[in-house]
Amino acid sequence: MKTQHRQYESTDRDYFTADLHLGHAGIMKHSARTEFMTDEDRSAFERHQHDGSLKSWKPSSASLRRMDHGLIANINAVVPKDARLWILGDFAMTRDETQMRRYRHAIACRDVRIVWGNHDRRDVARPHFTGCYEAVMLHIGSERTISEDEMWDEPELRKSLAASSKRTTRRVFLSHYAHAVWHHSHRGVFHLYGHSHGNFESWRETNIPSALSMDVGVDCWGYLPLPWSRVRMILEEKEVRVPPHIVDHHGSR
Repeated sequence: MKTQHRQYESTDRDYFTADLHLGHAGIMKHSARTEFMTDEDRSAFERHQHDGSLKSWKPSSASLRRMDHGLIANINAVVPKDARLWILGDFAMTRDETQMRRYRHAIACRDVRIVWGNHDRRDVARPHFTGCYEAVMLHIGSERTISEDEMWDEPELRKSLAASSKRTTRRVFLSHYAHAVWHHSHRGVFHLYGHSHGNFESWRETNIPSALSMDVGVDCWGYLPLPWSRVRMILEEKEVRVPPHIVDHHGSR
């Protein structure tokens, strides 16, 4: 059966985020998500943080509800209903199918795809997403976005994409985890990931400064998804000031 591809009106039909951890009270203290805490919980968090007893403290259910509502509200405020939202793992911490359905249906965007993270319950989450991936390479162009797996189903499309320039089509590798190298990283392929909640960025810039990659998790971007145009701007600006990302035997891009 032929793969059906959805046509997009502009490159900002793709949005990226990661690490929402809906339903996970612990992430509020581990990633210091104080913006969502009640005043009482915020004071307690700061007090326990100061005296080194944070491990024994847990946010209230009221704060957890505020986080869940706030993160989903942010998605709905930014991502159009007819866009495509890519969640790069750790969507929700629940084993309850009903709760998973509620989380997913609260997102207005109709086409939501997930790249599996280490906390995702695949059996519970799988039915609620348009697509599910271990990792995926995208070709993002001015008229459409297509995965590399889909591209190989259509020889003519493959030829046209191969002939297109970087100005019209960019390849983007999506994974929950940050990679040191990825397919054609030495040729300017972008890499987006989550998992590290912003804690990997300083190490990456110090140790592999030429990597055209970035964490798109909510803790890095004010709890908001990133549109493709912003991702592209950030990484293309970096591309002009760093050498090709060559860390093994591969040549320049």
